[in-house]
Amino acid sequence: MILQNLASPVIEEAIEANLTEELACFGRGLPQAELHKTPELVWFFTGQSGPNGVLWSRFARTDNKYVKAKIDEMLAYFKARQVPFGWTIGPSTRPDNLATFLEAHGFRYQDRTLGMAADLLALNENIQLNQELIIREVEDPETLRVLRSIEMKGFGASAELAQYYYDSYINVGFGKGTPWHHYIGWLNNEPVSIASLFFHAGVAGIYGVATIPEVRRQGIAATMTLHLLHEAGKQGYRVAILSPTEMSIAIYRRIGFQEYCKLLHYRWSPGE
Repeated sequence: MILQNLASPVIEEAIEANLTEELACFGRGLPQAELHKTPELVWFFTGQSGPNGVLWSRFARTDNKYVKAKIDEMLAYFKARQVPFGWTIGPSTRPDNLATFLEAHGFRYQDRTLGMAADLLALNENIQLNQELIIREVEDPETLRVLRSIEMKGFGASAELAQYYYDSYINVGFGKGTPWHHYIGWLNNEPVSIASLFFHAGVAGIYGVATIPEVRRQGIAATMTLHLLHEAGKQGYRVAILSPTEMSIAIYRRIGFQEYCKLLHYRWSPGE
């Protein structure tokens, strides 16, 4: 069901669900990966060098013995595969003090994800845009390789990480009739920017907005973002969500995004 407003706690849970499913696509899309879902846990494994972790946890009981046993189960799973892994704590996490349990099991706080949302009927479009930018949706694997290239240039991502995203997008599918839609911005017939749109949990998620360094500060990222927001609106969506970087948060606030929640990321590594 498409979300029609930004009322709490529904908006926080929708943000969390969209962000969680975006990462779950690695477990679903990568050939070597595993994705596991139970009523209490969602976790994925992608290999020795890929992302691995618990994406969502809401335990049926909150007594110490039960919570510790559940954490031990996840530790045993990833220890058997000899990989470090993350554990995300979000608005839906139960128990509320799960971080204390994780720290007692050797997890360390790593970083946080800020969850933002905007009403598509109340956007501020009085911002600098690039009128020369031509934006096209990616419709085939060959064009998706262009997106992979811009991802490396725009984010400074490694070839390995960019390939993870490419393989995941290929295998989960994208384009008409799917939740994923990818876009490339062209300037003077050259690809310079990318962004992705992901429909899940009743909201439109904006991901992977990146511009190559040579053409930054020309309104390209804002133009890409507004284009995706308009595309989401055409599909009947009312609410968009995203997680900003320090570099991008100011422009998102100007467009109309506001902060609603935080997801905290803890990490466990063998030998620590």
